[in-house]
Amino acid sequence: MPGTTVIVQRKSWTVLSGALALLVIAGLTVACHRKSPIPALPPTKSQPPPDAQWVPDPTFLVLVGVESTPPGARIVRVSDGWVLGHAPDTIEFHQSNEPVLVRFELEGYIPVTQAVSAASDGNLKIVLEPIPKKHATATKRSKGSREHRNSD
Repeated sequence: MPGTTVIVQRKSWTVLSGALALLVIAGLTVACHRKSPIPALPPTKSQPPPDAQWVPDPTFLVLVGVESTPPGARIVRVSDGWVLGHAPDTIEFHQSNEPVLVRFELEGYIPVTQAVSAASDGNLKIVLEPIPKKHATATKRSKGSREHRNSD
């Protein structure tokens, strides 16, 4: 039919396809931006079983910060008499299950012996007590005063 015009109604399909595309895009956008709870992660540090015994590493150095009141006390390892330092100081021990006995000494003060853990790093504060002064029961007299009494 040569003079006839055919009208195609593509507009309704185009509008419908466009609307459907917008709904899909909106749905995907909402799904992507939805906040979902983050699952709790298991702890990263593994705990040894309760019956397992801790084994120290003797090549590992443990650091212990030491303070004394008054400051300046000499720190001596009791086992061999080795002077480790003077407080305040940081002393080193090889890691061990056994505590290390140290003695704090300062002239005019009572020495204090303390067990120090060599298992892990730590701090230690010691208070030294002054040596009590002995009270004289009788007053001292000079040699001249005795002679004076004897001559009477």
